[in-house]
Formats: sequence, C-alpha cells, structure tokens
Amino acid sequence: MSDMTKTKSTFADYVALPESSQIVELIDGEIIVNPPLDVHQDALGILYVFLRQTLKGGKLRMAPTGVYFDDRNSFEPEIFWVSPQNDHCFLGDDNRYWHGAPDLIVEILSSSTASKDRGIKFETYEQTGVREYWLVDPISRYIEIYNNRQGVFMRLGLFEPDKSFVSEVLGNLNIDVNLLFPSLVE
Repeated sequence: MSDMTKTKSTFADYVALPESSQIVELIDGEIIVNPPLDVHQDALGILYVFLRQTLKGGKLRMAPTGVYFDDRNSFEPEIFWVSPQNDHCFLGDDNRYWHGAPDLIVEILSSSTASKDRGIKFETYEQTGVREYWLVDPISRYIEIYNNRQGVFMRLGLFEPDKSFVSEVLGNLNIDVNLLFPSLVE
C-alpha cells in the first residue's frame, strides 16, 4: 500500500474551478468541498434573516460567496458583513470574490468543519482583522463570540438560549439568543 500524496493548490487553481452552488474553500492550500446538513442550512437561514432585518447598510453575504485572504486561503463563511465604513474589504474586479477582512464573520459548526473553523479559519480571521467572529452550534444550541482587540481575538463568551450578548460590531446591540434558535421557543 502506498501513501497518498496531497498536492497543494493555489488561489489561481481555486479560481479556475467551475462555478458551483456547493461550498468550496481553499484552506491552507487544500481545496475542500463540504455539503452542509439540513440543521446547518436551517441555522444559516435564521441567522441571515435576523441579520438582514437588523443591519442598516453595508454588505451582508452568505455562502457560497468567497472571501480571499491570501494565495493559500479563500474561505466561504456562512455569513459575513462588511460595514459601510470598512474600506479594506471590497469585491474584486472578477465580481466573484471579496478581498480583505469583513467586519463580522459567522461560521456554523458541524463535526466535519469545526476543527477548521476553530483552527486555520480562526487564526486567519484574527490575523487579518475581522472585528467580530461568531461560532454557532445548531445542534448543541449555542453561539460563541470573539472580538478582535489589536489583532487578537478575545472570547466574549459562550451563549445558550435564554441568554443574551452584546455585539460590538452591530453597534452594541443586545441580542437575545432565543431569536437565533427559535425552534426552542415554538
């Protein structure tokens, strides 16, 4: 039996892929295709609608929309928001990929993505200046919030239903976690 060799890909390889409705990311030079579970998509829809109704201005996007960070890392966060004041995150000339750090990124955890969401993605978001990072676990029903303080993510906390948190990036908005997991209160 021979060992399988992985070939590292570049952003140019990634861009050359055909357009897809699948979530396809370039993570540390590896092209990853990861079809989501239904519970993941349900959480995505709830969060997107909540943010769409809450935000005033800026650009709110959801996967599959890519964000280019460097030649080895272009992710498709479940949700990201670029505030009207953010002049260092912009849509590229190809009209396909955003370049730079959005103000808010939301990743929805699953067993197949959690290690990357907490690992290479966390580090990339932190180092590039993402202001606020939400990790949402739709099965365990919690949201974990990080705020960027001079290039370092500081954990605001882990919030379950019947709790609330203050989102600095959303203008210090107090958010009731029950609104993000409505099936618990139906």
